[in-house]
Amino acid sequence: MIVKKITHGFVVQTFDTQLGRFTCQEFVAGDECDYEDSEENPVEYKLLEVDGKEVYLPYDMVQPEE
Repeated sequence: MIVKKITHGFVVQTFDTQLGRFTCQEFVAGDECDYEDSEENPVEYKLLEVDGKEVYLPYDMVQPEE
């Protein structure tokens, strides 16, 4: 079964007006998450547990090139 974890949050993007470009960005994750199957039906978060712990994947974002 495919389970999608949807994390609510926001993105902060920093723009340098002197350089005329974005210099960095970060994703700020909230506490609320939804879990659904591949057909967008809600499922229990426990489906993402291995050995009693929820599997975690970091929220990495690629930074703009300098």
